[in-house]
Amino acid sequence: MRRFAGMVSILDDVKLRIQKSQSGEKKAPQLRRCNTDLRRSQAPADKKPQESVGDEKERLRKQLNASMAARKSLEMMCSSLGKEKEIMAAEIARKVHELNEAEELVNDLKAQNETLMAKLQARAPQKKSSNSGGEAQGNAALQERNRTLSEQLLKSLDSCRSLKRKYKVAKEENRGICATMDVIKMEVGAGLENIRSFRSRVAISKDIEEEISALEQMFEGFDMKISKHRDIECAKPKAAINTSKPPVLE
Repeated sequence: MRRFAGMVSILDDVKLRIQKSQSGEKKAPQLRRCNTDLRRSQAPADKKPQESVGDEKERLRKQLNASMAARKSLEMMCSSLGKEKEIMAAEIARKVHELNEAEELVNDLKAQNETLMAKLQARAPQKKSSNSGGEAQGNAALQERNRTLSEQLLKSLDSCRSLKRKYKVAKEENRGICATMDVIKMEVGAGLENIRSFRSRVAISKDIEEEISALEQMFEGFDMKISKHRDIECAKPKAAINTSKPPVLE
């Protein structure tokens, strides 16, 4: 659960960075009143377009830096999520294997217990009619073995129930990670659409256009990786486990 909380905090941080970068793009231009004298002047008229182009480039540089910071955060987050999902998948597979072995052991012990009970019931009339010491010792040995097997069966049942509880917890954590990956996929898609829209609306210099193209390809790669991990890790385990009806001792 601590690892999942850490991943959620990383996702919140990335979401906040993306929102900040988007809010910078959505600022509307504001008109300010100018009290200067309306006289023809050739020098300011030539200087104003240059200043506006410089301001536009500076604004684009800031937005590009924010996008690069979000890119680094997304790379760290995807790497951490990939490692966490691999660990959880291996843990779930191991728990499923242990649970199947425990169920097989419980079934074997149950069959042995039923066989011993049948033997004891068959020897009960003979015990009443015969006071042989050998039979008494044999029955005592069978009873002792039956008691030992019953204790082992109870321990196996407790272990089986514990494994089922752990499996349910791991399954819920996996479901939460899958939901988080869906949210990340939507946010990455939204960021990719914003970059494409921004690129089509704003005329920029060649070097910034190349950097934004690289950033766009990076987001597309993130989208493909998230889709791949989502399809693989959110699949159901191959081993079917019946958690609603645990085996009981008869």
